[in-house]
Amino acid sequence: MNKQTSNYKMINERASREFFRFAFPSVFGMIAISSAIVVDGIFIGNFVGAIPLASVNLIMPFITVVWGVILMFASGSAVIAGKYLGEDNPNSACDIFSKTVVVILFAMILLSIISYFSPEYISFLLGARNETLAMCVEYLKNIAWFYPIFGFAVLMSYFLRIDGRPIYAFCGLLSTTIANILLDYIFVARLDLGLKGAALATGLAFVIGMTVVLPHFLGKYGSIKFILPHGSWREIPRAAFNGFSEFLTETSAGFIVLVFNWILITNIGSMGVAAFTVVDYLMYFSMLIFYGVGDGISPLVSVNFGAKKPDRIFTFFKMGLLTNLIIAAFVTVLLLSLSEEMVGIFLPSGEEDISKLSISIVSIVWPMLIFAGVNVAFISYFTGMHCAKESALIALRVQLFSPFY
Repeated sequence: MNKQTSNYKMINERASREFFRFAFPSVFGMIAISSAIVVDGIFIGNFVGAIPLASVNLIMPFITVVWGVILMFASGSAVIAGKYLGEDNPNSACDIFSKTVVVILFAMILLSIISYFSPEYISFLLGARNETLAMCVEYLKNIAWFYPIFGFAVLMSYFLRIDGRPIYAFCGLLSTTIANILLDYIFVARLDLGLKGAALATGLAFVIGMTVVLPHFLGKYGSIKFILPHGSWREIPRAAFNGFSEFLTETSAGFIVLVFNWILITNIGSMGVAAFTVVDYLMYFSMLIFYGVGDGISPLVSVNFGAKKPDRIFTFFKMGLLTNLIIAAFVTVLLLSLSEEMVGIFLPSGEEDISKLSISIVSIVWPMLIFAGVNVAFISYFTGMHCAKESALIALRVQLFSPFY
């Protein structure tokens, strides 16, 4: 293997150095993205209102299905490509990347069509009624245009890390975040476009982030680039199977939101959903940090799996697990000690009832963070090792039991 290639470092450099080289940019990238999501909620809550904020949360279970499909193909194909790079077979890595681009394009176009032409039906199934129904439809019809962009942006971020460019992947995520915050300010706060503005801000921000990382795959900057797909497509179902745990992990979050929304809207109404939405933003921020650590260790595991280095693989797993436990403990202390201040960021003055309800929900759900951090570490490890069944079983356990904590 050519020592100039970046995956040579992934196999031969000191394990702790490579872990920090991959995990830190990935974590900071996820913090950047989660910050943009949180800022999205802050702008909607403060400039549009608590009920529109609840409307976005009602749509989230469907959006998690969209993201679940993207992550399933992106993560599954990325670890296959990582194994090929570990075996010094970049042509096969390029081929699986290019085939995944085609599959994600078709899948996202199909989901965009469903979202755009059936938003009322989807929103009604998710619990939207009366005042929230029109808001859900507005948001869904505008965000649907950008599903293919979401797919390409996420796929390229995964493959940049597999190709040994974690800093470049972080730059793409950071540019998305900055653009999202600026566009939220312009569309929501200044132009008063409401939920339509929030959807457009998110979509256009991902367009900007995608253009930042696209040059890597069009030139000779790395091992992986766009090529004309050739040969059998049987690796795509294999990639989907290997990444199925990511789909389950993502949709389990949507399932939990759906269950809580149903309980709250039945017993309390829109105010209860608004209160849970605030907590959901805080929890999602934490979850994305866990995913950042997982996305950092997964390429290291898959490349070293291809290079047949089990000791390094286990070292990376232990580092990822310990890091997630430390993060979970820190975030838990932060949530419990500053819950009132954090909840207050999302709500305008005069929403004391929603604020109190949000704080009480935080006091109930915080233990889920500890289990989530451990689960993400195991899922990322098993996905990188091509152990799809084990990874899916952990994700399925989370989906079945987490809502009933």
